[in-house]
Amino acid sequence: MRKIFGLFSALTTASLLSACGTPDPRSEVVYPYTPPTPRAPAHAEQKANYDSCPGDAEELAPGSICPSSAQCFDIAGGKRCIVYEK
Repeated sequence: MRKIFGLFSALTTASLLSACGTPDPRSEVVYPYTPPTPRAPAHAEQKANYDSCPGDAEELAPGSICPSSAQCFDIAGGKRCIVYEK
């Protein structure tokens, strides 16, 4: 029984010591062949909807009602713009 325990202990120690000093493969960083292309921020994509309205006007959502305190007008393409009271 002692020989089996001694053999098991020796094998366990050898396997644990063999793992010491080996680099962790998770720390290796793999870079893509081509550099990534930056994407436009999400708010820049939303801003495109408001570029068609002139000046301080903003595009009015479809089906929205123009409040009496604001000025609304139609533009080409079936879009409606709104200028809020200043």
